[in-house]
Amino acid sequence: KDIPGTSAISPGSSKECAPDSESPSGTGEADYCRRILVRDAKGTIREIVLPKGLDLDRPKRTRTSFTAEQLYRLELEFQRCQYVVGRERTELARQLNLSETQVR
Repeated sequence: KDIPGTSAISPGSSKECAPDSESPSGTGEADYCRRILVRDAKGTIREIVLPKGLDLDRPKRTRTSFTAEQLYRLELEFQRCQYVVGRERTELARQLNLSETQVR
């Protein structure tokens, strides 16, 4: 796939996607890899190898926007104890109106 304006990434030598001479397809390519073409800012087309399981079309998760008060409380807790777990985490999440995942 040729994607104009996409930054190039050097293929590198990843063990996860190294060519597999014994692959059933006979192409010498591991069945769990895919190759795509990208164009860098200079217009050079490069090939990158990615795991097939990588879902590039999935929308990214939106980043949480914390209020100034939430940030202040979270920073205070972090200074006190870097790992908030159990009831403390549940209570802090409740007080700040956040999910426990957001209070990590």
